[in-house]
Amino acid sequence: MEIGTVYGGYYGTKGYEGVRKEEKRADAGFAGKVAEKGTVSPKDMTLDEYKAYFDEKMNSLYTHPSQRNMNDVIDITDAAYKRMQTDPEYEKKILDALAKNKAVDFGGNIPVIAYTRVDDTWEKCYGYTQGMKENVGYSGSSSAKKPDVGREKKARQKELLEEYLEKRAQAKRQQQELLDEKVAKAEQERSRLAKAWSSKQQMAKASSAYEANVMTETTAGGEIK
Repeated sequence: MEIGTVYGGYYGTKGYEGVRKEEKRADAGFAGKVAEKGTVSPKDMTLDEYKAYFDEKMNSLYTHPSQRNMNDVIDITDAAYKRMQTDPEYEKKILDALAKNKAVDFGGNIPVIAYTRVDDTWEKCYGYTQGMKENVGYSGSSSAKKPDVGREKKARQKELLEEYLEKRAQAKRQQQELLDEKVAKAEQERSRLAKAWSSKQQMAKASSAYEANVMTETTAGGEIK
């Protein structure tokens, strides 16, 4: 799924206009200082500097109030950072997609987790949401709830996020184990073939030596038994 469509039909024109207003604000942070100096191009930065530069631009994007209690996980690969660092158009495309996602108005119900994967090609980027819950803060009903209800919800959010991240880590471990197993089997097969080839070579040499010996004996007038 493209990251630009991770939230489906929730996009709102008014929210996205807010994004554009936010992008025009003066930035006093790392990205703003770079822009003010006008001397440091992203291409001239180290990868760590560019990560800080891009992350600051991403974090300054307008976020709709309905997303205030959502667990928003944005996973950007090193390959994606490197591509954006040297390709301003790709950087803009990613920022625009993230801006649209952040501008979504979920109203009183929001996902428990919104996960976005950013990679070095648009085709490899995707995103999805998981679970739904009542957004107490945005619905304005928090005053009618007990003080500890909000804490319990946040604790549950954290628990769900940790479970999700653990499942991702477990899936990666399983993938790595399968890969290691395939590599080990391939190495065993390579070793077997190498031994078989070596054995054939030795047999071929022995046969050649025997034939050479026979020819020598024949030339010398020896009797072949």
